[in-house]
Amino acid sequence: MAYIDREAKNYADALFMLSEELAETELVKSDLETVCGAVAENPEYLKLLDTPSIPREERVCLVEKSFGSLNRNLVNLVKILCERRTVYLIDKIQISFLASYDQSRGIERVEAISAIPLSPSQIERLQHKLHAITNKQIIVNNTIDPDILGGMKLRYLGKQIDGSIKTRLDSFEKSLKDLVI
Repeated sequence: MAYIDREAKNYADALFMLSEELAETELVKSDLETVCGAVAENPEYLKLLDTPSIPREERVCLVEKSFGSLNRNLVNLVKILCERRTVYLIDKIQISFLASYDQSRGIERVEAISAIPLSPSQIERLQHKLHAITNKQIIVNNTIDPDILGGMKLRYLGKQIDGSIKTRLDSFEKSLKDLVI
C-alpha cells in the first residue's frame, strides 16, 4: 500500500512541477477534478481502462476520446496510467497534487466535525482563529456527526482537537468509574 501511495505521489509531484513551470496549475487542478469526478461517477469506466483483454492502443484511444479536450499533460499522464494499468491511482494522484497545491499557496484544509451544521459566521470565526495560529489561509470543510452531541472536533495539520460533548461525557464517566469510595 505504501508503495502505491509513493507511486501516486511521484506522478502527482511530476504533474504539479510541470504545471507550475508552465503556469497551468489552476487549469490542471480543475481538469484533474473533472477526470476524478468522471471516474467516480462511472467506476465501470475505470475497470474498462484497466482491462487486459482490451488492447493497450484501444484503451489509450478511449482516454483521448473522453478527456482529449483537457490539459495535454494531464491527458498524457492518464494515458501512461492506462498503459501501465494503474489508472486506479488517479484519486490518490489528485489528493497528492492538491496537497502540493495547498502547501505552495499557504492553504490549510480543516475538517470541522459538529453535531449540526456550522453557520457562515461560525466558519468565518473559526477561519480567523486558525489563521492566527497557523498563518495560513484556512479552508473549512464542515462534516456533520450527530453522535458527538455538541461541541466540535477539528482535524488539521495532522492533529485532531476534540472538544465534543460526547468525549467530555465519556471522560467524566470514566473518572466516575475510577472513583474509589
